[in-house]
Order: sequence, then structure tokens, then C-alpha cells
Amino acid sequence: MASVLIRLAGLLVLFSLTASCTNTNRPSEGGFYSYIDAQGNLVTLKREPEPEAEPVDKQTIAANQRKRLAELDADSLGEPGEYQTDEQVQQRIDELERDRFITYTDASGYQITEPVDVVAARKAKAEESAIYRPFTEGISGYVERVEGVPERCCDEPLKGAAELKLGMEALLSFDRPWQWVSMPKRHPATAIRLAQGTVALRVQTFFGGRGYLHPQVAFLDKNGVPILLIDNVFTRQYPETWIKHGYLEGELPVEPGSVWAVFYLSYAGESRDGRPELIAGEYLWAEPSVPLSLKGELLVRALRIPADPTPGD
Repeated sequence: MASVLIRLAGLLVLFSLTASCTNTNRPSEGGFYSYIDAQGNLVTLKREPEPEAEPVDKQTIAANQRKRLAELDADSLGEPGEYQTDEQVQQRIDELERDRFITYTDASGYQITEPVDVVAARKAKAEESAIYRPFTEGISGYVERVEGVPERCCDEPLKGAAELKLGMEALLSFDRPWQWVSMPKRHPATAIRLAQGTVALRVQTFFGGRGYLHPQVAFLDKNGVPILLIDNVFTRQYPETWIKHGYLEGELPVEPGSVWAVFYLSYAGESRDGRPELIAGEYLWAEPSVPLSLKGELLVRALRIPADPTPGD
């Protein structure tokens, strides 16, 4: 019987503790409350009554709102707001863009942080124009002449020629393994197959440490027979800048009926050991400040629209 009474007392104490915990989140009117601490001791404390909240006066709140609305009279509404013009907004944006930095790792492995003036860079790019000089000053249009070439002059480079798709670019390499055309002399060459609809080619050659390539172009029909030769493919010369080497550029209209375009170096012949060698001579189209090269790459792009008859205008 005693054991039963002890368990009952324990339940009563647990019930009183649970009731005290559930009431802790309500406003208290004071009194005493008990709890058991971490050591198992029963602790009893006195709770002070909480002050009553002041009653909310809805009439006072409404009066304050009417007072604030009354302050927005005609004079205050007529005052101009703090608006900014487009120029002021752009000036603020420019100020923020000037306060920028770029972080990179240099060749020695050190991390470098430098300020970047985005506004100055954008202004310089906007003021930059396509500055070039005509590569063939004093010459307008084409100079036509007749030259006899073998019918099967270009069979060798056609064997491995890839098709250049419309709007795409290709790097044409003059390097090992060498390919040759016979005009009738042997010259190093490379070729592309023209995609249907190609009406013009844009050709670029860059000035490098070994000089530059200045090829001639032969357009061939579907049977590989030449129908047109072009000696000088460049019309514009661009100076060197901080982002690229100087280069020559030209746009060539594709001869109707052309299926192949063969680029060859008429100023280079074949040496006894089967490598290109420079053919001595005077080339009127050559750039005097840069030597002609025997190795390198051309950048060729297939165009959908006719070439500009007056490049740069």
C-alpha cells in the first residue's frame, strides 16, 4: 500500500509541474511557481504580477492619422521631388564603374590586383574607328590578263580539301605536309570546297615574326579546271594594336560556276629537297616593310552577300 501512495504522490507532483509549464506563456497575475533544477531539487519562486497593457484608443489613432494627412496640403504636394535627369543617372553609374578592380595571376604565380576604368575603356572603344590604309593605292578594279596554266594544275590540293560552310571561318595552313600546284612551276598550295550559296570570300593574313603570307587564288569548276586566277587578294591594311597583330584583308567575289578555291604562293617554288623556297623577283603587291613568308596560316570566311566593291567606304 505504501508503494502505491508514493507513486500517486509522484504523479501529483508531475501534474503540478506540467500545469506550471503550460501557464508560463500566459500573462501572469503573480504568485508562486515551482520547478526541479538539474540536481533534482524542488525550487519554489515568487512571481511578480505583470503590468496591465494600456487600452488602445482607436479614436486617438484615427486623430493622429487625420493630422498627418492634413500636413500634405497643396503647397507640400506642389514641391518638386528629388528626381534625377538621365545625365545625372549616367554620371552616377560611371562613378560606380570607375571603382572596379581586376585580379589575375601573373607568370610568376603572384596574385595581382589592378584598378580598371570601365568608363574610359568604353569611351575608347566607342571612339575607335576602323583605321586602315588602302593596300593597293592608285589601283581601282581588276587588271585582266590571260595566262596559260595546265588543265590539271590543282589536283593534288583538292584531294584533302574540306568544305567551308556559309558564314564560317577556316584557317588554311601552309606547312608540312606540303601540297603543290603546277602553274606550270610548282608552288605550295592549299584548297577549300565552296559551300553552295557562297558569293564572296573574306581573306585575312597577319604580320608575324616570320613575315606574312600573300597568296594568289584560283577558282575551279566542278571538274577541277581553273576558270579564274586572282593575283592580289588584299585591299586594306590594318595597323598593329594592343590586342592583335597588323594584318591585310580583302574580299573576293566568287566567280560563277566555282566549286573550289585554291590558294597558292606564286612567289615560292619547290627546292631540291621538296620544301618551298623564295623565288627572287619584284612583286608590285608586296608590303615593303614586312618580308614574304613561306609558312603560316590564312583566315578565310565564306560570305552570303557580294563583296563590297569599295571596301571601307
